[in-house]
Amino acid sequence: MTKLKKTSLILSILLMIALVIDLFLGKELMMTFYAIISIFIVNVFHPFFKKIFRTDLSFSITLADMLFAVFGTYIGNRFDLYHTFFAYDIMLHFISGILISLTLYEVFFPSSYRNNIPLVARVSLSMIIGLAGAGFWELCEYFLDIFTGLDVQRNLVEDFELIGRSWQNSGIKDSMNDMFNGTLGSIIAGAVIYFRERRKMKMSEDHLPAGK
Repeated sequence: MTKLKKTSLILSILLMIALVIDLFLGKELMMTFYAIISIFIVNVFHPFFKKIFRTDLSFSITLADMLFAVFGTYIGNRFDLYHTFFAYDIMLHFISGILISLTLYEVFFPSSYRNNIPLVARVSLSMIIGLAGAGFWELCEYFLDIFTGLDVQRNLVEDFELIGRSWQNSGIKDSMNDMFNGTLGSIIAGAVIYFRERRKMKMSEDHLPAGK
């Protein structure tokens, strides 16, 4: 069994235990739904990318994406961290921008293809992908509120927000803050990709025979 499969199995077992405990404690059925979604993502995420995009993501990126899904879906809602810890939502959207950019960079620019596209173009596209991901996230939250009656966009509450004015609806401020944080994360990811790829290029040049 590979390290990734072992990790997926451990996370799935822990989530199933949490699911059983929630049912025993009489928690809302929505918590069971969040646990099931987390289990699904943990087990399907890597095979999906490998099958659909023909990309074998690294263990570190895959693990980070799976943990993000668990903390963003189950942990955050189970312990009500979105409301009790103000920075939690900011942190998640910031990290999402980083992970989306890093993950999809591997998908759209596999190592065998990178020399065909200038590094600046690759980095720019990776940041644009992160920005698009932040917008797509907000669309998902919007439709989730419509079809489930939830309020993940905070239209019905008045919370302190990082950016906004008093005349703006709290849901608008929440959505714009989320996209801002996701975009900022994608910029950070772009910088990471740039310096990582530059280091690899420098190492390759150092190993070229003299005169090449």
